[in-house]
Amino acid sequence: MERNQGFSLIEVLVTIVLISIGVLGMLTLQSKSIQYTKEAVNRNTAITLANDLVEMMRVHRSDFFQQQPSSQGLYSQLKASSVLYNGDGTLKLNAQRCSASKIAQSALEQGHCWLKAVEDYLPGSHEAQIKSHIKVCPSFTAGQCAGAGYQGASLELQLAWRAQPGECEDGVAESVCTYRTRVEL
Repeated sequence: MERNQGFSLIEVLVTIVLISIGVLGMLTLQSKSIQYTKEAVNRNTAITLANDLVEMMRVHRSDFFQQQPSSQGLYSQLKASSVLYNGDGTLKLNAQRCSASKIAQSALEQGHCWLKAVEDYLPGSHEAQIKSHIKVCPSFTAGQCAGAGYQGASLELQLAWRAQPGECEDGVAESVCTYRTRVEL
């Protein structure tokens, strides 16, 4: 027995268990990496779409600002509701009204096409549950639309998309991820 060389069955089993644990750890790491990459892509898409809407609103300032008679073309106060949104932040837009045959000219036409892009690029954003999380409105405080007595140019945008539970960066266990930003027009 003293001359026997090689590995015993117990040593081989311990090695297999250790290798299995290492491989399972790498597989878990890979799946989490894919999950985080998908979340980052969706969040970057939401940021780009929010910036597109803000720039479109800046181009069509007269549709979103109340013009004071003495201001001589200066815009200082956002309308509580506009051609794109209601006072409570809900959108007046319909993605089906985006015409593929002509270039959108007005703020409303561009808004319809913007919503179509949101539905095309953010997962599940065409669903009613997700659409209820998409908001645009004048805002004093994060998460709240200002409503009728608002004075200022601060606008809040919130976009939403469907994700797996626990996949959202904001730590919410729900399956709806949101991106919220406030800007000065």
